[in-house]
Amino acid sequence: MERLAVRPGRCAVRVAGGETLTASAVVSALPVGPLRAVTVSGVSDERLASLHRQRQAVAAKFTAAYDKPFWRDSGLNGLSECEGVLGSTWPQNEGVLSALVPPERYGVLLGMPDALRTRELLADIARLYGEEARTPLGSHVRMWGTDPWTQGYVTQWAPGDVTAVGPRHGTHEPPFYVCGSDQWVAGYMEGAVRTGRAAAKEALRHG
Repeated sequence: MERLAVRPGRCAVRVAGGETLTASAVVSALPVGPLRAVTVSGVSDERLASLHRQRQAVAAKFTAAYDKPFWRDSGLNGLSECEGVLGSTWPQNEGVLSALVPPERYGVLLGMPDALRTRELLADIARLYGEEARTPLGSHVRMWGTDPWTQGYVTQWAPGDVTAVGPRHGTHEPPFYVCGSDQWVAGYMEGAVRTGRAAAKEALRHG
């Protein structure tokens, strides 16, 4: 999406290919990074300032699934702060470890050949929890920071950003509804779910 013109009863969305789509309402589910590049008219300056105040951090996520939470056998709980490429690990579910690659280490991750990334990230986890970490049932790397759709992962806050965005969090200006783009004010995915439900409810209520 390149441009959004919000008008009562008729909104126009210009997409990257040049096509223009029209609708009576628009629900934006864009992450804050890509949304900041969209020209939006017909929405209050306060609403736009709230959305544009948010910045995505260049980060990545790595997840590995095992047949059991083997780290508990060593009296460990799966929580760590690392000195390798990974910044931290935490149990995402029974037998599942998630890890974050923070912005200051993202360049190191990009420097790894694709074919070696998983092996090197598992080696990081193995240094924390033992050799069993090297052989998961499956694993996945999501390069949030260089993905053109997301342009980042966890929002990078500068001083004053939270309070500047907060008053507008979860609010809408029909026929423009925000779903998830300001989710980080409420905290991680709980905020995304809440703003998504609120946007759907408001859109249905206004018909």
